[in-house]
Amino acid sequence: MRSRSRSRVRALYYGHTQSAVRFQGLLLVLDLLIIGFFIVGQFIQDLPWFWIVDAAIAAFLAIDLFARLFALGSFRRWLKYPVTWVDLIVLATMLFPAVLHNWGFLRILRLWGVVQSERFWNVLARGRFDDTHVEDVTKSIITLVTFIFLTAGLTQALFIGDHPKLNNFIDAIYFVVASLTTTGYGDISLDSALGRLFSVALMLTGISLFFSIAQKVFSPPQKIVACSACGLDRHDPDAKFCKACGDRLTAPLRGRTQKARGVPPKPRPAEGS
Repeated sequence: MRSRSRSRVRALYYGHTQSAVRFQGLLLVLDLLIIGFFIVGQFIQDLPWFWIVDAAIAAFLAIDLFARLFALGSFRRWLKYPVTWVDLIVLATMLFPAVLHNWGFLRILRLWGVVQSERFWNVLARGRFDDTHVEDVTKSIITLVTFIFLTAGLTQALFIGDHPKLNNFIDAIYFVVASLTTTGYGDISLDSALGRLFSVALMLTGISLFFSIAQKVFSPPQKIVACSACGLDRHDPDAKFCKACGDRLTAPLRGRTQKARGVPPKPRPAEGS
């Protein structure tokens, strides 16, 4: 009985059937609403209903976490997923607000976790963009957005009040974006030793992230095929052999994923046409 229930929950969370996609789509909508709440939470936390919604979200995250643990059937396997660690961190900030109040900005990690999850790409356009160039570019952009919110929150937690113009989350975002883009208007600056080291790290990281996104956007789409020997899944567009180990490449990941979803393959053009 228990194994049958586990199989059903696993099929809903990780399957590609129509009912599984509908269930995952519902979870995705809830995830996006939660992320929206986290983003605007900085500005509405004084409203009387804020903590009611906050508690409801904490309950949902806890149920979702334990449902995934039950579906996988292994605590060790459950902890191997980065999304699990993200949700545990987010849940901790919600369950212990008195201790982790200044670290509530870590909740934005949920955005990164959702976009990294298979659920997101399984539901989005019914898997059309799964294992494609669009997925790679989107993940890079979301990583940058998440990093901006995280560092803005860290700036607010560590340096609020260090400068007359650094008084709230909006000021922190302004400072972070100015530093990341190396614009450096100079109206907000961190004069302490820790603040200057933090600013240097921001500028160096910003250059790396922007370069990474530009490389993903303007470089030709890579062939996404998992090598059966070494596991490398990014190769040159015309590659027939793995560039790491030399093993012959098999069918593209996207083709196998579509087959698992029951999507019929595109018909090949007739010879001579």
